Amino acid sequence: MKQKSSKINMKRIITIGAIVLVAGFMAFTLYNNKKEINKNAAAVPDEVGSVPVKVTAVTLKKMDNSIELTGNFEARKEVPLTAEAQGSLIQLSIKEGQKVGQGQVIARIDPTAIQSSLATANASLNKAIKDKERYERLVQAGAISQKQYEDIALNVDNARANLAGIQQQMKYTIIRSPMSGTVSSVLVERGSFATVGMKIGTVIDVSRLKMVVQVSETDVVKIKKGQPVEIKTEVYPDHIFNGNISLISVQADAGRKYDVEVEVGNNSAFPLKAGMFGTVSLEAKTADDGEKLFIPRKAIVGSIKEAQVFVLNNDSTVTLKTIEVQNISGDELIVLKGLNNGDKIVVTGQINLLSGKKVKVIE
Repeated sequence: MKQKSSKINMKRIITIGAIVLVAGFMAFTLYNNKKEINKNAAAVPDEVGSVPVKVTAVTLKKMDNSIELTGNFEARKEVPLTAEAQGSLIQLSIKEGQKVGQGQVIARIDPTAIQSSLATANASLNKAIKDKERYERLVQAGAISQKQYEDIALNVDNARANLAGIQQQMKYTIIRSPMSGTVSSVLVERGSFATVGMKIGTVIDVSRLKMVVQVSETDVVKIKKGQPVEIKTEVYPDHIFNGNISLISVQADAGRKYDVEVEVGNNSAFPLKAGMFGTVSLEAKTADDGEKLFIPRKAIVGSIKEAQVFVLNNDSTVTLKTIEVQNISGDELIVLKGLNNGDKIVVTGQINLLSGKKVKVIE
């Protein structure tokens, strides 16, 4: 009986020991889990509730004063070929694309009618000279008055002037090119009837080309005549043409833009033609070309006049700061007051921010 009781006590001890061991293991496991939970919980405030944002640094650099403007190339000089006498075109020696020299004969007008007038004018002059000689003898003899003689003498001057005019018309029957260049248009055919002042074609000088671009009133005061420019074309995308500003208009158009004429030399390696499209790059110099602080335009909260930005602090919070900026063209603004070089500012995610809010910077 006593032996049986001892066995029962032993079983109880073993059972209780097992329970204690299991309880101890569970307690140890729960303790470790709690530690891990507390550790993770301590890190949660840094992630949960943080607003994701993108930031950029305030940069110190020189302002890009370059201006790009587009336009079409034009001939530097364009001169009309006009008839200065009346008559049928009996010769036409030009065609489009033909090169001509200054003074070269390009057309002739039938001189028949003018030749007839010339013969009459010569006869009139000869008669006037003979009349003058006869009246000169009469005035010396006292047969006529001095006034009568002077009237006859005047006829000689008039006849000479008339002859000179007809001789000039005779010269006008030969049409010459007023300059060296290329014939860009021919508007008549041989046999056409020409009248005084009628345009028969055009000669252009493409040894140098010009391009007229329009510059705003804020930029036109920053450029000057003779200033070098660079020109790119779609025809030769890898080649840069060097030119210069040849003319700046003194009068703005209705849109407050000024015509600026740029000249560039033509060459056989990269020949340009009138009508081709090009892009002019020029430097708009200012009195202050030093380094300035720049920020992206999209960083601004509110208006340009009352500009504010969110500045990133070392503790991952942001502060809303009021700054002063200068508005320029493009995607950047110049910072005049309120920021320092290297300051980190928010450029994306501002809509969800308040001053003091924690943020998470994302790439």
